[in-house]
Amino acid sequence: MIRSILRVSLITLSFFIVGMANAELTENKDYVVLKNPPTYENIPQGKVEVIEFFSYGCSYCYKLEPELLAWLTEQSPNVTFKRIAIPRKGKWFAYARLYYALGLISSKEQARITPLIYNAIHEQKLNLEDDNELLDWAASENVDREQLAKYYQSVDVDKSIAQAFELAKSYELQYVPTIIVNNKYQLQLDSSNNYAGTKEKLAELVKLAETN
Repeated sequence: MIRSILRVSLITLSFFIVGMANAELTENKDYVVLKNPPTYENIPQGKVEVIEFFSYGCSYCYKLEPELLAWLTEQSPNVTFKRIAIPRKGKWFAYARLYYALGLISSKEQARITPLIYNAIHEQKLNLEDDNELLDWAASENVDREQLAKYYQSVDVDKSIAQAFELAKSYELQYVPTIIVNNKYQLQLDSSNNYAGTKEKLAELVKLAETN
């Protein structure tokens, strides 16, 4: 009898846990609807665009990265993901320039090197805002040094930085990391537990965007 009761209790608990895991998001707690979203490029029907505003120099962005990478490995083909590196005075400006320069080499190279940059800055404490040290380090990670040096100070990178400034202003960006879904929703990020559960919340917010 006791075993039967225990078995029923465990089954009930398991359903409760699964229910919580699949629970719908709560507006103004897990996400907010943007009140004045900027005029933005049309997102094709049936597609969802996710944007992360970030900086390599941001320690919170670094802590969020594992959750974001885990989500990226599971995203469906109808989802596009874009990062916007936010430039500020000092090292963040250099880091934004680095991100966009890598993108000019290739988006694949940009994605490959991003986790390595986070590690170099936040774990190894390297001074990647110094041009020479940056180029030496990049070459050690099999990045084409000549190409990176060429693009790093290019007009195209200047344009990307200017566009990032304007986009951040249009969204009235207050901080990074910030995640926007389909130019309509902003995911509420909780740094108190190192962003645990962000992957699941983002997946649910994408589903919400798909149906709206």
